[in-house]
Parts: sequence; C-alpha cells; structure tokens
Amino acid sequence: MIAIVNVAVRNVCSMRIMTERPIGPIDDDATVATGGLATATQDPLHSLEKQITLLVRRTMESVWSHGYGANDAVDRYTYPVLMLLDDEGALSLTALTGKLGVSKPTASRQVSRLSRAGLVDVSPHERDPRSVSVTLTPAGLAAREQVREARLAPLREVIAHWPTHDRDSLAELLDRFNTDLDLFVR
Repeated sequence: MIAIVNVAVRNVCSMRIMTERPIGPIDDDATVATGGLATATQDPLHSLEKQITLLVRRTMESVWSHGYGANDAVDRYTYPVLMLLDDEGALSLTALTGKLGVSKPTASRQVSRLSRAGLVDVSPHERDPRSVSVTLTPAGLAAREQVREARLAPLREVIAHWPTHDRDSLAELLDRFNTDLDLFVR
C-alpha cells in the first residue's frame, strides 16, 4: 500500500499523468470510441483530481488511520486542532473555526473533547469576555509530538529514496496548493 501512496504523491508532485496506457498523440477517433476516456485521463487537471482523491483516501484509510496514540481524544478530526495551537499559539474558538474550516459547533465539540482529556485549556478570552481562548497544554504538546512522529514515519519510508529536490518540490507545491485552496474556499 505504501508503494501505491508513493506513486500518488510522486505524481501530484511532478504533475505527471497516470494513465492506463502510454501517453501519445490523442487520436480523436479513439477518443470518440472510448467515450472521451483518452481525453479525460490525459488532461493534467483530471489527473490531479484523481491523484488528490487517491492520496486523501489512501492516507486517511491506510497510512494515517492509526497512530494517534493511546489517548482516544486525538484522532484525525482533533489532531488538526492540536497542530494549529502548536503552530500559532492560543486561539479563540472563532479563529479555530475559521482556520479549520468547520462550523462553530464542530470546533466546540472537538475542543471540549480535547479539554476533557487535558490536552487543551479553555479560558475566558483576554480582550473579549464573550469569547474563549484555547491553548495547548504540556500534555497536548506531547500528544501532538507523538502523533506527528507516528504520521511522519510512513512518509519518511515512502519518500526515502526521493532526491531532496523532489521532496522539497512536493512540500512547496502542496503548500502552494493548500494556500490557494484556502483563498478559494473563503
């Protein structure tokens, strides 16, 4: 399975096209005969959509479905909260909602779950008494580090044989893609 993720990640990075057959000139008669399949599989945007779908499904189901540690409060839904708080420091619930791209009730449930487990502290906001401030506790930071290492292990294995330039390119392109996606969604 890791080899399949490797191919998917590599193709997203280099924007190479995965097709069922070798890439060559498009034969319009063949395209008509296959119902447009040749055109769809050779279009870089179609390939990108396919590769992102495979990447998300495979990483969530296979690579990252386990490894969130012994604490049941941390899973694929609450881990991004820990990640944001580690990266950005204390955030209001409203800020978390916006950065996570979830509804306020969803963010509230995730924060409550992490708070009950002692991984985040929720306190009145310094400047707005109607709001709360969410901060990472030392236990939350430890959980974040444990999960990060568990998630990095398969990634290290998948791209271990890649040249440094390819690894850097993948990280840069995914960062750019996510930044543009955030701007598009807002």
